[in-house]
Amino acid sequence: MELNEEFLKIKDLEKTTDKICEFIKDEISNKFQKKGAIVGLSGGVDSAVTMALCAKSLGYEQILGLIMPEKESSSSSQLLAKEVAKKFNVETKIIDITQILESFGVYDIKEQIVKEKFPKFNIECKYRVIVPPKSKNIVGIPFLEILDENNERHKLKISSSDFLTLTAATSIKHRVRMTMLYFHAEKNNFSVVGTTNKSEYQQGYFVKYGDGGSDIEPLVNLYKSQIYQLGEFLKVPNQILSKEASPDVWSFSTTDEEFFYSVPYQIVDLILYARENKLSIKDIQKISDLSKEDIESLVKIQNIKQVKSQHMREIPHSWMPDFT
Repeated sequence: MELNEEFLKIKDLEKTTDKICEFIKDEISNKFQKKGAIVGLSGGVDSAVTMALCAKSLGYEQILGLIMPEKESSSSSQLLAKEVAKKFNVETKIIDITQILESFGVYDIKEQIVKEKFPKFNIECKYRVIVPPKSKNIVGIPFLEILDENNERHKLKISSSDFLTLTAATSIKHRVRMTMLYFHAEKNNFSVVGTTNKSEYQQGYFVKYGDGGSDIEPLVNLYKSQIYQLGEFLKVPNQILSKEASPDVWSFSTTDEEFFYSVPYQIVDLILYARENKLSIKDIQKISDLSKEDIESLVKIQNIKQVKSQHMREIPHSWMPDFT
């Protein structure tokens, strides 16, 4: 699927970078009156770009990178996170959160469902949840995929209750990491800098009070496509820029496209941009090879996602008394 991506191209990367750095410095030093910033380093492009921007705006001495693996994390994630820290000369702490997650019963809750669906599941097996591409106007029904000890794949149906339970337990990982970030932030008089981009934020692809819990979000008005542009400009290690983005929360590795987006993120960005700027279907066809039917379907799905996730972008609702 081809796109003319000029419409999302950042015209002046240096100026944009300087403005984001000004924002970070003003927020942390003046508004929050903190000494520095703490960033959760996942080994992905969003956290790498955030780290690069923080180091550029505040100086590497005022930055702490927290690397928080657990037993289901990809081993490459920690290595890539270390590469980012090395590249931008920032201090890091590695905190394995496996025991914390075990105390919450995260693995037991998930594996109980997996074993019900696949009785032969053992320690050598890996598993993940996949959300298949949309069909017509409906997002594909999630299913469980298991890679057994013989490297054979098994695709299994799960109920909506199973899906919700699996994802709810998985969300605890993000909330534990947020808790650790704030402990070290408060301990050092630092601010927590989030790494959520616009493509994730608009669709609700973050965990409320998890990776959505931060003091500032410097990337939240930049599409995923634009994060890669900034990454190249800031000289983020190429192995991070070239690897497929992943939530890294399942023992069987999955990409953001497989779990979140259902279609390539470039298409997601196109539809989000078109909706925001009120482009017509004909306008979208001019910058892509999408059919009218596909465009209508994608717009409808994004509308649904934005409405359903709206509560995640709001402060807690409160009752207002009326004494008149």
